[in-house]
Amino acid sequence: MAEIVHVPLDGGRAYDIHIGAGLLTNVGEVVNGVARSNRAVIVSQPPIAKHYAKTVADSLVAAGFDAPDVVLFPAGERYKTHRTLEKLYGALYELRPAIDRKTLLVALGGGVVGDVVGFLAATYLRGLDYVQVPTTLLAMVDSSVGGKTGIDYRAGKNLIGAFHQPRAVFADTATLRTLPVRELQAGSAEVIKYGVIRLPRLIDDVIASSEFGTICGPRYPHAVLSGAIRRSCEIKAEVVTRDEYETTGLRAILNFGHTIGHAVEAATNYRRYKHGEAVAIGMIAAACIGEVAGVTPPQVRDDVRRAVFNAKLPSALPDDVSDDALIALLGRDKKSENGAPKFVLARALGDVVSGVAVEESAIREGLAMQRAKYTAEGVPS
Repeated sequence: MAEIVHVPLDGGRAYDIHIGAGLLTNVGEVVNGVARSNRAVIVSQPPIAKHYAKTVADSLVAAGFDAPDVVLFPAGERYKTHRTLEKLYGALYELRPAIDRKTLLVALGGGVVGDVVGFLAATYLRGLDYVQVPTTLLAMVDSSVGGKTGIDYRAGKNLIGAFHQPRAVFADTATLRTLPVRELQAGSAEVIKYGVIRLPRLIDDVIASSEFGTICGPRYPHAVLSGAIRRSCEIKAEVVTRDEYETTGLRAILNFGHTIGHAVEAATNYRRYKHGEAVAIGMIAAACIGEVAGVTPPQVRDDVRRAVFNAKLPSALPDDVSDDALIALLGRDKKSENGAPKFVLARALGDVVSGVAVEESAIREGLAMQRAKYTAEGVPS
């Protein structure tokens, strides 16, 4: 039985997040209630399509859809670019019979797939409906929910994008069994984030528990993991509903750890770290910077560090990336104002403040603290 988290947006844009094992076979039945035609296109990446595209396609056909086309693009953050988007525009344009504005796109994959396909849906033919079918833990708890879509540009992550809400989200937890352990660990960084910004119990009950080691394996306790996904989605749904377009500052709390995290990703050319790994490093950085700025108590920094360590995520800044390089990248962060970065800082577990302007000297002191206290354990080779 699927658990459902409702995202109650106005203007007929409300949708449900379906969470449970074996949901891929039910995609067609549910989507049939929100689709505007019987035409669908699955957009994915080869490794993911190999495992799941046929199951989703068969589900759509069984629900009365025409046999869906499948369009693929290469896997990896480095393909989250305008060049990839241009190729996808071309692939959609060449489909016969031609698709129209009632065609449904199905984003089947991890966070990169969801971001790219969401932006593809937002822009092709001035807007297509789409559904998210995330197959990674990170995508299930974060990027598939909330309607943020986009691509990277030069050294900036998600600098080009749009808000475009999906019509439904299907988080089939059975797909996590085919993920490498490293991918599961990376996804857990976003769960930790929700614990820091809203629900400390997520850290206590899931991340810091002895059970977490088995979550990152083929015999994970389904109830523990699905519960973490549900609670994470509930938090994001509540925040997105109250501040969909990030106008009040509330939604910005979801960026905890992402300011330095995005800079780390860009500085290492999106090749060294999974997104969640960079966010883990960024959360440690935010805790250190927050302590220097007088916002974050030392105990909170220790709590964040403990959660990151127990999840087997990296804590250390990369030795070959200077503080100067990171600070230069911060000025291009999409949350910056007049070239000055804004941070989300923790006052306590479950209590954060967004939009904090921090002096460069304090940023440097916080980064120095992180380099001094946290060595290279857990950094991927």
